[in-house]
Amino acid sequence: MNTKLVAILVGLVSVGAIALLSTGALSPQQASTSYCNTEDPNLLVGSFTAGQDSSFAYTINIHNGQSQTVTLASYTLGTQLYSINVVIAGGQNGTFTTIQDPNSETSIPVQTSCGNRFMTVFANPGNYMEDIALGSTTFEDSTRVDVDLQNNGTVTMTLTSYYVTDSSGNEYTLANWNGPSLAPNSVTTATFSIGSSCSQCTVHGSAFTFTSGNQYTITMVTGRGTIFTFTVSLDSGHHYFIELQEGFGSTAS
Repeated sequence: MNTKLVAILVGLVSVGAIALLSTGALSPQQASTSYCNTEDPNLLVGSFTAGQDSSFAYTINIHNGQSQTVTLASYTLGTQLYSINVVIAGGQNGTFTTIQDPNSETSIPVQTSCGNRFMTVFANPGNYMEDIALGSTTFEDSTRVDVDLQNNGTVTMTLTSYYVTDSSGNEYTLANWNGPSLAPNSVTTATFSIGSSCSQCTVHGSAFTFTSGNQYTITMVTGRGTIFTFTVSLDSGHHYFIELQEGFGSTAS
């Protein structure tokens, strides 16, 4: 093939690639209008603590209370915007660490790829520890489950919100829960309601009830921003816990 012709073709391909990138056609951050129309920043809750390596580098933990996946695109420290690309599936927790910040922060704004913004708050560890152990659980009916919670921490904890998710990603949310207070070294029963038993709950996806043979993930948030996630199963009349995860917490200093 003629050398000049090859050079011309290569040049055209290069120009085309640059044009494609400049239009953003390959950008993973872009989201469809229909997707963004259903994204709800009120169902994104987060808090942060100082990182282990630096008191001004923060570890931010966020719970996505929606049934759809969310992409976190940026966060702001002071007046400076920093880009990230953190994908959190519906009903799941996500974590990222900020750069080292010369200033102490009490809140950090986070923005999604759809442009929705929400605030995360600082959970000051102080000289306390939040720790919950799970006891017995009883399904009162198809819309209520009672869970015994043992506070093994050093301070009283108040539960302020919860999320109940089924295996298909459908979720009930009670974002402003007047939940029980858990005194240290005591057991408190908390009731998690869905469906007809929770008029203040918001459902994301399809409505559901507790049915035999299925597993359900419950995420609860304390007033200090600690996120605890556990799974329960209703199995032929026997109720048991499968797993507990502390997605974000405070430890004694």
